Amino acid sequence: MALLALVFMLLLSIVAATVLHSAMLQLHMAGNDQFKEEALYRAQAIATELSLARDNFSLQDAVGSTTCLQGDEAPPCDRSTLIRPSSAQHLEGYTLDVHITRQDPVLWRGFPVREGENDVSSSRSFDAAIFEVDVHLNGSEARLGSARVAQGVAVRVPAVRH
Repeated sequence: MALLALVFMLLLSIVAATVLHSAMLQLHMAGNDQFKEEALYRAQAIATELSLARDNFSLQDAVGSTTCLQGDEAPPCDRSTLIRPSSAQHLEGYTLDVHITRQDPVLWRGFPVREGENDVSSSRSFDAAIFEVDVHLNGSEARLGSARVAQGVAVRVPAVRH
């Protein structure tokens, strides 16, 4: 009878250990998803803030020209003039890599723009310069999430008609 009780206790212990292990794995996976989602929201906030600053997009740049954060001299940076956005000020444990690249064509003629009621003009289309804002937020060294956001930006330029 005592032997049967010991075997039964051993089986219960194995089941309990398996359930505990499964619960711990689920907890880690939920934590990883939370860190990844937080990194994605932070990267998106940085990309949006950079996209809203008109000074970040030079119309004199050639196609393929890349602008990086001040102090970042590593390739592919042609210029390091971007000011670190306020949404990127407190990123303990993360490394931040930001590039704004001028895309082809140099000028997109007749770019259709939908404007807000306050900004409506008589023009149906504009010319535009196209840029890509690329934000890579990496927190893997500190066991935090990592995310990369690429966002296209069209800078409206007055249409030139011949």
